[in-house]
This record gives sequence, structure tokens and C-alpha cells, in this order.
Amino acid sequence: MDVSVVFPVRNRASYVRRAVKTAYKARGVKEVIVIDGGSSDGTVQEAIKAKAKTIIQSKLVYPGKGVAMRDGSYLASGDIVVFLDVDIKNLTPDFVEKLAEPIMRGEADFVKGCFERAAGRVTELVAKPLLKMFYPELSEFRQPLSGEIAGVRKIFYEVEFEEGWGVDVGLLIDFYRLGKRIVEVDVGYKDHEMKPLKSLTDMAHQVADAILKRAVIDGRVDKKVAEERLRAFVGRV
Repeated sequence: MDVSVVFPVRNRASYVRRAVKTAYKARGVKEVIVIDGGSSDGTVQEAIKAKAKTIIQSKLVYPGKGVAMRDGSYLASGDIVVFLDVDIKNLTPDFVEKLAEPIMRGEADFVKGCFERAAGRVTELVAKPLLKMFYPELSEFRQPLSGEIAGVRKIFYEVEFEEGWGVDVGLLIDFYRLGKRIVEVDVGYKDHEMKPLKSLTDMAHQVADAILKRAVIDGRVDKKVAEERLRAFVGRV
């Protein structure tokens, strides 16, 4: 099975060339795609130099991670699509291979990566408590907001992507609802840039909204209660 690696990026010129070259070294990788969200620092030029298929995302919004991931999955040609954060300082081909292996072995449709680092503030204060409340079946995932994921390419056509920070947990819930086989794999230690504190409130809101709107649709919570929970959880960050 061929693998497409997708990096959603914005202003990551200092990381992108090394990340692309590393991904190409992974077993089974046929293409590396960089989806740029409107960089102004030379990221696009660096990606082209590294021989990545380089695309400007279809809707330039920030945060637009979900837009970039959707575009990447649609433009990929591999049987498996692996998504990675481009700013992983210790990225190795092993990251890609560990995420793709359960799918190659026929054991999973969707793989969620976890790593040897304490989960972030939004994960612990927002994502995990809400999942435990409304989707307890998914509450054992160590890092539900992890950007290290892989999936059979065609399953990404079956879901709608959240545009912003809610995309990762949204995909986890949506693939669970569709009955896809989901596994979590430990990719090892991850050393990357942490989001600045000022951006965490927006992230918390989008993550909580992604979970709660699905819980409302699934009849797991009343819409009014969901709105109250949204305000309460965002206020904790």
C-alpha cells in the first residue's frame, strides 16, 4: 500500500524542508504534500525546494488546519494518508511508519498517534472531560487532539472536516460513529513548539464546540445544556 504524507503548514519555513525530506525516507511513502495556509515567510519556497507537492489551501482562514487536512486528503493519491505536524523537531521516518503500520496490516481504518509527553492544557481541561461525559467509549484515548494521524484515504471522503482546531477530535468521533476500526499507537517522544497561551482560549472553544455539537446530534445532550457546558469549559482554560 502506498502512503501519502500531508503537512498542514503556515509560516514554518525553518522546519518544512527537513520535515519533507524525512517523510520521503519512510517506508512506503510515494508522495509528500504540503498544504500552505497563507505563509509569508518562505514556507512555500522551502517546500518546493524539498520536492513536496505544494498547494495553497482552498480557503485561507486562520486557524484553518481542518481546511488544509481536507484538501490534503482529497489531493492525495496514496492508499493511506498520514498527517503530521511539520514542527516536530525530532521527526524521523519511524513516526510515519508507526502510524501507517496498523492499516497496512489490515488491523485499522484510522490511527491516532499518542506520544511520550504530558498532554496539553486544552486536552486535559476540555477534550478529555467532555469525551468522558458524552463519548465515554473514546475517553481512553491518551491524546485525542493529537495531529499525528493516519487513515485509509477513502474514509476521509465520508466525513466533514471542522475548519479549525476542532478537526482532530471531530475526526475521532466521526469515524467512531461510522463504525471504523480505530487504534491508538505510541509514536514515541515528540519535541515540538507548543501553542502560545493566548491562542488556547480559541482552541478550547473550537474543540469543545466540535464535541458538543456532535453530542447534540447524537442525542447525548440537550442543545441548551451543551451551550452552558461550552461556556463553562472554555472559561476553565
